[in-house]
Amino acid sequence: KNTDYHKFDLLSSRFLQLFSNSAFKDFLAFRAEYPYQLELLFNAYFIKMEKIDSKIVNSARQLGKWLNQVAYFAAKAEVKEGSPNYREKLREQKAKVLIELESTAFSAKSGDALMAQVITRAGRLSLMDVPSEADLFIESSMNGTLSLEQSKNLIIAFSRLKSKYEKT
Repeated sequence: KNTDYHKFDLLSSRFLQLFSNSAFKDFLAFRAEYPYQLELLFNAYFIKMEKIDSKIVNSARQLGKWLNQVAYFAAKAEVKEGSPNYREKLREQKAKVLIELESTAFSAKSGDALMAQVITRAGRLSLMDVPSEADLFIESSMNGTLSLEQSKNLIIAFSRLKSKYEKT
């Protein structure tokens, strides 16, 4: 939608200009899937501004990628292929699943609760295991290396990135 795009454009340009925590939070408040190219921006923000080790950020990206994939497969199971407006319904259902996972993340009160709640919910939806590449991020969230806010932001930002291979 044109109005939504303008809002997204405004928030993303503000984030790019200020590159601050408050601008990032405003940007994340706009619930949408982001083009995969924003991975570079997220990496720069988390590594340079939040001072998070690049290995942890890369590991968080793997968890986010898995969560996005879980949302896609859960949506695909709900929407019958060949139905009218299939792609639109699939996108809407995927967005609902991502919002559900985000709500689960927002409700967590600690790093270990965050990981347990999000991973358990995603695992139940998909019957898939978390990729081993996400281990460092999971461990860092649970042992306090990352603050709860940082862990939540990493999960939400990276789970919203579209796959390189997904049609836009």
